[in-house]
Amino acid sequence: MSAPYTRYTGGHGARITSRPAGAKGHYASHSGSSAEDLLSPLGLTPRQEVGVDENPLPTSLTEDTHELPRNKVQVHSWKFLPRRIRPFSLRKVVVMCLTVVLVTSAWMCGRESEKLVGQATPIIDDYVPPMPHPPAGYTIKAEGPQPVQWLRENTFLNIQDLSAHQLQALTETRPKAAFISLVRNEEVEDLVASILQVEARFNGRETHRYDWVFFNNEEFTQEFKAAVSAATSSQCYFERIPKEHWSIPSWIDVTRFDVGRQFMGGIGVGKAWLQSYHHMCRWNAGIFALEKRMADYDWFWRVEPAVKFYCDINYDVFRFMEENDMAYGFNMAILDDARSFPSLWERTKAFIDRNEELIDEDADFNWLLHTSEDQDDTIRPETGASAALGDGEYNNCQFYSNFEIGSLNFFRSREHRAYFEHLDKAGGFYYERFGDAPVHTLSVSMFLPKTRIWYFRDIGYAHGLCEQCPPHEQQLMLESRASGLLPREAEGQAEVTQVDEYKPHTLVAGPFESLGSTHRRWNTIAKDVERQKGIPGLSCGCTVSAIDSNNAKLVPYESKQCKPSDPCIRKFLGGKWLVRKNKMSDFNSVTENIAGNDGPEYVLDGRDGNPFQ
Repeated sequence: MSAPYTRYTGGHGARITSRPAGAKGHYASHSGSSAEDLLSPLGLTPRQEVGVDENPLPTSLTEDTHELPRNKVQVHSWKFLPRRIRPFSLRKVVVMCLTVVLVTSAWMCGRESEKLVGQATPIIDDYVPPMPHPPAGYTIKAEGPQPVQWLRENTFLNIQDLSAHQLQALTETRPKAAFISLVRNEEVEDLVASILQVEARFNGRETHRYDWVFFNNEEFTQEFKAAVSAATSSQCYFERIPKEHWSIPSWIDVTRFDVGRQFMGGIGVGKAWLQSYHHMCRWNAGIFALEKRMADYDWFWRVEPAVKFYCDINYDVFRFMEENDMAYGFNMAILDDARSFPSLWERTKAFIDRNEELIDEDADFNWLLHTSEDQDDTIRPETGASAALGDGEYNNCQFYSNFEIGSLNFFRSREHRAYFEHLDKAGGFYYERFGDAPVHTLSVSMFLPKTRIWYFRDIGYAHGLCEQCPPHEQQLMLESRASGLLPREAEGQAEVTQVDEYKPHTLVAGPFESLGSTHRRWNTIAKDVERQKGIPGLSCGCTVSAIDSNNAKLVPYESKQCKPSDPCIRKFLGGKWLVRKNKMSDFNSVTENIAGNDGPEYVLDGRDGNPFQ
């Protein structure tokens, strides 16, 4: 190139440089500010170079400029870098590092202090579970099991707080227990929903992880097995009930059975017309404990399809039962339809008369009998209860057996088997509709002292109309918490199980719950929690219910039975739980025709974690 070229950088006050032909160096150009302006934020001063003219370049574009030595350009070429790409100064880097260190240290110290406070003050100490009042003349032995103290020492809100040695010891000494479920293939969706909740609330802990045993009178399908296995990391067993355990016994008159079930179905006795329902009641009443697979276990927890578990369970319920010499656990005691088993109490009294030696000396089943105060004025003023007053008749109270935790050794015992066979030979499971719930209730009340029956008030549970929600301190978002605790996501196994719709966040919360209903539900929960003092540390996703809110939900309007003056759970607990503020009738149900809106008032309603403080 024979002539030098020029470069115009543009803009007001722009500087123009020219480069001679053949020059190898290169001038870095900039506009708008001087070197002093660019370097001032960094606290630097431009270096003065020899042979460099400090005056601005001539304004003439044709004036030549001699090329500066290459080494002089390299010495201070960094001065012309734009601000956005200059390196940080050492001072800025140090300040930023110190800030990060201080913030991180403060956060870690806060966490440690919270942990220490939690360890120093056992939050469960304020919880007093409702326990039955001992009957007259009965003395609780001081050296016996102390279930309340056990709960205070063995409730762990965070399993990670335990040492590796403690975790290993708890895992290696787990009781021989299992969840059991009687289920059909077509109930797989409802069962998966129940399993996901049990795993999220309880069985997902590494110290638990108890087996699941599923029973069916037919073979389970591969789709069923894949779906339920994907919902838990525990061992699953799929058992077919032997035909002799699921068929009409030889001593039953089939014609009488058919006539009877059609009659009971016609008068509205629930599911009495279904032959399979009679098989189910009989199997659950006594045969289940004798199944071959159950010989491997000492404890069972019954789980039905389509149930809800509302609360985190922060202790091992099987270990609690075993170490406190419990034999049966429930969380609802309610009335049943007396038309289902009209001869049950007569059969039971006949058994007692013939087998007095089998009845436990400390047994207390007075809570199951009518008293002179039992009237029926609210529903049926014309029928009254005169036929049963003071006659020692069964008041139809029962433990709601859809949730029960029990000792298999008890249900395999001589006493229970004798009572079950007595009822079975009488034909009550087919000629009438003897249910497993009243049979279990009468059995444990005859053969066990109350001290071996435990009321799991702290386990939130719902099945159909019946639900109970314990007093609690913290609200639990079902959707996020449940899916976060699941040991294995069901949808992650979709290619194997073909159950894409079984998503934990849908099944745990309920597939038909709208956004509006969810919002209203949580508003109600928030108001309720502000009013109540809950069980310390307990997290639930439900609204606290009174202890007797389910008393007569299973009794239809058509049933003209005499009803006890106090709710079943209060009769079981006795003592202060029976103290009323007034003497109004206590038949409280969403299904009956109530005369007026005023209900009974008791001194204790069960909405507090410690009602006696």
